[in-house]
Amino acid sequence: MPIDPIAAVDWAAIPAPEVPTTSWAAAGPPRGRRLPDPVAPLRALAAARTRTQAADALTRLENTCVLHGHMRAVFPPAVAAAPFLLETAQAPDTLPAARDAALEVLGAFLTWDPVAGFTRVGGTPLCCAVADLVRARGDHLRALGAGGRELLEEAAAHWRFEVAESFAEPDRLIAFGPLAGAPPAAGTRAEVGSEGPVCAVTVEYPPTEESADACLRLVGVAEAPPGTVLRPAECAERVH
Repeated sequence: MPIDPIAAVDWAAIPAPEVPTTSWAAAGPPRGRRLPDPVAPLRALAAARTRTQAADALTRLENTCVLHGHMRAVFPPAVAAAPFLLETAQAPDTLPAARDAALEVLGAFLTWDPVAGFTRVGGTPLCCAVADLVRARGDHLRALGAGGRELLEEAAAHWRFEVAESFAEPDRLIAFGPLAGAPPAAGTRAEVGSEGPVCAVTVEYPPTEESADACLRLVGVAEAPPGTVLRPAECAERVH
């Protein structure tokens, strides 16, 4: 029997917050519960054959350990769920309503805020980790039309710059390396490394169609060794 890749994920091992629930007890501290895993609704969305089935799967998915629709909050398991949603969106036999729902959830991963204490996966802000996965499917998403292009535009705001080399000047650091996503505006605050210091960045020259390489001016940081990754500081600071 083939292994179901969605069920093969150890969802319980991925940190996720407990969501407060109403206690019927007369007294005592508020109680919480971990929301259920997303296996069933992810399967249902991929298999939907009617708009009603797609809408039902979306509603169920928004009450799992991936995200919570009422709170408009996203949780770390979203990063593990994103590849399955991307596959559903790309599959040629996916119902259009299910494809739209998958893209909607991926957009929520990029725009909704995480809960304090659960804002990163592997040191990377949740939204940025999802954006990396979205960018990796860029050609496929563009082929989907407006919905795919809109998702890529949302992901572009969560840019990523990896230092290949750098050299220091009296009041700044000049760094070279590949830049993915939209070039940041001059003076944008950036996190230097996972949970590292924050500096101001200005693009000296952006990537081109022929090359992803860019040159950034960094102010407020003394060094950035090769391999250091810069991301928007505001992504690291987002919290529900």
